[in-house]
Amino acid sequence: MASKTPMEASKAQDGTSGRLSMEAKYHLRQELNLIARNKCDETIKTFAECAQANGLGVVFFCRQKNNAMNECLHQFTNEDAFEEFKRSKLSL
Repeated sequence: MASKTPMEASKAQDGTSGRLSMEAKYHLRQELNLIARNKCDETIKTFAECAQANGLGVVFFCRQKNNAMNECLHQFTNEDAFEEFKRSKLSL
């Protein structure tokens, strides 16, 4: 028998599909963060290359790249995006 995902376990525990355990929320957040990192891969790589090339100067020389990376990640990981992701997972 296959083990239950945190979402399935949470649904079975409380009998509702709207309430999630802290563990289930954590796993959903981790999954969403992975999706965001994949979608923002290019901006992350650009910042990482700048940081590697500039060492301690990263704060000054890579500020725009860091802001671009953070904006990209934020658009996929903000609270509204998380709620939408959670709803899509609950509807499965």
